[in-house]
Amino acid sequence: MADDALSYQELEKQVDELKKQNEILRFQSSIQEEDGREYYYKSILNNIGDPVFVKDDQSRLLVVNDAFCKIFSLDRDKIIGRTLAEDVSAEERESFFKIDKQVIEDGVENINDEALTVRGSQTRTISTRKNRFIDSDGKKYLVGVIHDNTERKKSEDSLRESEKQLKELNATKDKLFSIVAHDLRSPYSNIIGLSELLIETIDDSQIEESKEYARLLNLSAKNTLILLDNLLKWAKSQTGQLSFNPEKLVTSDVILEILSLNKSLAKSKNICIEDISTDDVEIYADRNMLKTILRNLISNAIKFTHEGGRIRVCTTLKPDHAEITISDDGVGVSEENQKGLFNLTSNRPSVGTAKELGSGLGLVLCKEFVEMNGGKIWVESEEGRGSDFKFTLPLYKTE
Repeated sequence: MADDALSYQELEKQVDELKKQNEILRFQSSIQEEDGREYYYKSILNNIGDPVFVKDDQSRLLVVNDAFCKIFSLDRDKIIGRTLAEDVSAEERESFFKIDKQVIEDGVENINDEALTVRGSQTRTISTRKNRFIDSDGKKYLVGVIHDNTERKKSEDSLRESEKQLKELNATKDKLFSIVAHDLRSPYSNIIGLSELLIETIDDSQIEESKEYARLLNLSAKNTLILLDNLLKWAKSQTGQLSFNPEKLVTSDVILEILSLNKSLAKSKNICIEDISTDDVEIYADRNMLKTILRNLISNAIKFTHEGGRIRVCTTLKPDHAEITISDDGVGVSEENQKGLFNLTSNRPSVGTAKELGSGLGLVLCKEFVEMNGGKIWVESEEGRGSDFKFTLPLYKTE
């Protein structure tokens, strides 16, 4: 009994297949009748650059040209009689079945831009134009033309990306010009003014005032030197001239080196800097870039810490990276200003607690250098309650 049932199922399947083949032959024979229609079918359709297809009311393909076979990367005998639904994603399949059905039922032309991802190939951007065709027997068919817009879409996306980059470069250029024109001009004006006052007080033997002017002069010169150094490094990084040479480093060694360079800067504001770093944490990073990161973050902390304040530098060992934190008990950063703190175009430079001027370039440079070394940088701060600037760097791993 089971064999009889199986035979019936097989017979039913064969009947369905014969019906499908008969429909294909019927349509093909209708367009291959007298008056040379076969010539048009084989020659003209295949000379159309765009893919052309004809489907029945079940979305099964009856006729396709060579361009259609090419876009699907399938032979004609593997396309005819199929819907190709199994060769595209479920989302795309649902979309074109819905459109096919609507055009067949309503007879309204449909032009649709969509993504086409054939199994095993790249996603292409296509525009499909579908119309209904009714033969002399009243049988409904779907006739369609596909235009492949993939390359045009790539060009448009590339153009948009280039436009975006150009806008960013222009914004960067404008920002740098502003830094050169304003942020460098102001400190040099201060240096000139302070030096003139110093000369006058020395002539008048005003020793205490002379010392104060000399201190301010020294502070202004150091801050200006930091800005100049940042400008040079930023210019090199933007033009691809900055070399990247990662090596095994011990964090405490580099931190102590930078702290010794910032002692006089901190002393001028009576600020105490504590190094509570974990000893012998070995990282893999570029030495010069790490020095630039630390120097900027520490000098930034000094700038925004009140006289007599405290700064702490701490290194924490994590499973796959080191986390370095520069904490201060200074003015803090508002939540609004934190959003654009590491972006050159949105960074809002602030005046330090001793009226020190800044460009905001140092933090932008820190972010770029940290990311070049495979780390992350962020700030945890509350206005009026100090800031924690944190960044990570990968650990040195022995083979």
